[in-house]
Amino acid sequence: MTRLSLSGTTGERLVESGLGVVITGASGWLGQATLEMLDSTFGPEFSSRVHAFASTARVLSLRSGAQLKVHPLDELPSIKLGPHLLAHYAFSTREFISQLGTAEYVSRNQEITSLVADHLAAGAAQGVVVLSSGAVYLGDDLEANPYGVLKARDEEVFMNLANELANSTNTRLVIPRLFNLAGPFLNKPDRYVLGSVIEDVLRGGPIRLSAARPVFRSYVHVADLVDLCFAILLGDGPVPDRPFDTAGERDVEVGGLA
Repeated sequence: MTRLSLSGTTGERLVESGLGVVITGASGWLGQATLEMLDSTFGPEFSSRVHAFASTARVLSLRSGAQLKVHPLDELPSIKLGPHLLAHYAFSTREFISQLGTAEYVSRNQEITSLVADHLAAGAAQGVVVLSSGAVYLGDDLEANPYGVLKARDEEVFMNLANELANSTNTRLVIPRLFNLAGPFLNKPDRYVLGSVIEDVLRGGPIRLSAARPVFRSYVHVADLVDLCFAILLGDGPVPDRPFDTAGERDVEVGGLA
């Protein structure tokens, strides 16, 4: 089994920095991938330098055999943390809209944003990754596109906050807009074309696709995305001054993918 890890230079910089890492949404796809990369990087120091948060308390068992206690996100203000990097992935995703209704869905995500923004304002985070989405391009009508509108609002909240903190903390902020992701720890596979194809293959086929027109995707590997974000946070160069789109090296038509 090949475990995910940060690239050599980025991993070395993180270890030597002495910084801890805080992850929100630790039980999700990006959260679990990031945990494995940090486990590979920190080794014996992993459990003392990584602090994980999710919707509820749990213990995550990593592929290395390591175990990590995950705290409920609402405990973030009460846990004492030293200087750290923050990977903020926590968000109620699209499938909750129909379950909760738009008003409750908006309220739940606003609570998450408020908790994390207050944490960032406290000043211990030296750098932060805020995951955004290509859904921000689907319109600004809250009823029609609540997920995308809330992601756009998050971008604005954290960009404004980083600008306010620039003189006092010089916090580095990275906001990647995610479109299509690939790699280990894919959860809810039925919600993604790639996941559905993989599930059909594992069942022995056939692969079933249905679309009225050609569908194209450009996949980014989860480890490449995480490594890029940490490299920017730990680097000496400029930080992107606005959210940026992510894409793979080429577009793939999903029929060809299958």
